[in-house]
Amino acid sequence: MLNRRNFIKGAGAASALLLAPKPGSALSLPDRKKQPVRILPKRLQRGNTIGLITPSGPINKQQLDDAVAQLKSFGFKAYYEDSVLDQYGYFAGKDSDRAAELNKMFANNSVDAILCVRGGYGAIRILDMLDYNLIRNNPKIFMGYSDITAFLNAIYERTGLVTFHGPLGISPLNDFVWNSLENVLINPKSHYKYGYQREPGTEGNPEFNRYTINKGKAEGELVGGNISVLASMIGGGFEPDFENKIVFLEEIEEKTYRVDKMLVHMLQATNLKKAAGIVFGVFNQCNLNDEPRLTLKQALADLFKPLDIPISYGFPFGHIDNIITIPIGIQARFNATKNSLKLLEKAVS
Repeated sequence: MLNRRNFIKGAGAASALLLAPKPGSALSLPDRKKQPVRILPKRLQRGNTIGLITPSGPINKQQLDDAVAQLKSFGFKAYYEDSVLDQYGYFAGKDSDRAAELNKMFANNSVDAILCVRGGYGAIRILDMLDYNLIRNNPKIFMGYSDITAFLNAIYERTGLVTFHGPLGISPLNDFVWNSLENVLINPKSHYKYGYQREPGTEGNPEFNRYTINKGKAEGELVGGNISVLASMIGGGFEPDFENKIVFLEEIEEKTYRVDKMLVHMLQATNLKKAAGIVFGVFNQCNLNDEPRLTLKQALADLFKPLDIPISYGFPFGHIDNIITIPIGIQARFNATKNSLKLLEKAVS
């Protein structure tokens, strides 16, 4: 399991040094009515070079070595800058350095895909330092989750590039995780129904149960990620557009009342109520209460049952070991009654 809170030098040299863009060089706040033309990145192939970055929290050398070894075991090359091991307090380097690392990885033509090694905290501090024009003109797979939620949604909103809520560099690529990643990124299908496998050793843990909050079916673009990150983006000009979308949400290690508070904020401050449907992942270690108690299941029902849209809980994504790869910006069909989610088109070209 990966913890949001506590959380290869390989192929070739990077292309010419690309500093974080000067103020004003990033694209302006997108007009909701003028979403950029959608861009599908090229599919992943064995032998490709995957760039490793740490745009949020820091990692140690062992974590980097393990990420490199895991990628190599699946037939990929790994590339990273020396800055991947930088540390500045609870960040993986100063803001300008982390932004520059991300920008440079998109500009590097020898890198085929970008994988964030871990989450942590720091993404929202550099969203306005990313060069969105550069990213749009150099599309490639960009993947991670947790704090990386901010990048995934901001990049899609500002550039049209489909991004991927999936494993981090430190995530274990077990058979379940790999199967989903392969079917989305390597051998994509025009229609792909996600599988399900309950986390081992969670029998009796209600946080891992699957249940329907509101029955029904919905279709729409996928968007979402970690709740606390999405809530922190509200009002900053980077919050996602949830209207008519299938919104997927997850959280870890927050007491139930805090999850409740963040979700209320999202419901009141965004157009989340206008979503086509809501897919909750596993809220690991969030069924935590002081007296008097209100369970996570009851809190979610109180907030979302009044919405006249399909909603269900317990899909295999979040801060757990068995996670699926979810493309942001791709059309999907959601059946809350049957707890199923299906992609309706390929996410890579």
